Amino acid sequence: MKLSKQLYMTLLLAVVFSASFLTVFLAIFLTQSAYSHPVHYISTVDSMAITLGPPPNSTNIPLDTTIIIDTVNTADVSDLHITPEAPIARVTSENSGPLTSLRTFYTAQQLKTATTYDVSATIMDTPVSWSFTTTSEPFKPGISFYLAANVLWIALAVALSATSIVGFVTWYKRNEATT
Repeated sequence: MKLSKQLYMTLLLAVVFSASFLTVFLAIFLTQSAYSHPVHYISTVDSMAITLGPPPNSTNIPLDTTIIIDTVNTADVSDLHITPEAPIARVTSENSGPLTSLRTFYTAQQLKTATTYDVSATIMDTPVSWSFTTTSEPFKPGISFYLAANVLWIALAVALSATSIVGFVTWYKRNEATT
């Protein structure tokens, strides 16, 4: 079955757009973060080692930090509270070892400068709490922040550019071949 020139061009441009969009989107999405990840501290709850981040009583914590709790897979983590209030936008959970699970809490907005935050959670029915203090420096985002925050628009711009270039080159070669 022979494709018409118009259908061939449409399929070619659709493939170029899709491939370039997905490649750029996934490359940025999987490698960049709008958040910084804290160093961690190992604590004990009911003789079970847990990892907390930022570490208890730590200072100069970046304003874009996440809160992490790493426990055994079967440990229930609930009732996370941050004071002063810092609403949580999303929570991810991933295996951090053969028997452990890392829960990462992403705040909905940056933390306030030079502020002491008290974090509390219930881990296996045991209350756990710690505090940390943020840096007094204003937020200075790096390239990773801008890439992560604008991934959709960057991928769209690259896909449109690549599709336009391929479309123009294909059109030019066809017109050149007919003259």
